[in-house]
Amino acid sequence: MKAQVQKGFTLIELMIVVAIIGILAAVAIPMYSDYTQRAKASTGLAALASYKTAIAMCYQTHGSFTDCIAGEPGIPSDVTTAGTVNGIKSITLPSADPGTDPYIMKAVLEAVDTTGTDITVELIPSTTAGSATMNWRINCSDFPAAESTDESRVDGCEGGLSTTDPVEPETP
Repeated sequence: MKAQVQKGFTLIELMIVVAIIGILAAVAIPMYSDYTQRAKASTGLAALASYKTAIAMCYQTHGSFTDCIAGEPGIPSDVTTAGTVNGIKSITLPSADPGTDPYIMKAVLEAVDTTGTDITVELIPSTTAGSATMNWRINCSDFPAAESTDESRVDGCEGGLSTTDPVEPETP
């Protein structure tokens, strides 16, 4: 009797390959989505760097944050118009309007959190008496609760948004 030579794959082999591809896709797609949203958040923060520099220079010139508001000499009145800067949907700059905190810059990024909600960040400058160093605290809307194992998609996020108790910068 002559042995039959197998031509092609059996049904079980094809089913195993399809199952493996399905498992890999189930792991890879959420990881890719998280990666792309983190990249969008980083792009938005990088777009705010020039404004942070302007605030730091204003503080060094005047010695306080009082004159470091949007539209003052050296401080841009607008960082972006809608859709012109990658990574940012909208921004609220420090202003002299009553009822607003003149030190906190808020921006809505193009990145979304795990629920699909736009990520909002607050940038709060702080200085130490007798030092020329300015540090920026980043608060974000996707900061995880204490019992959560999730991470914020914003690198350097230190806390949730300070909607009820804003942190004012230290002054010398």
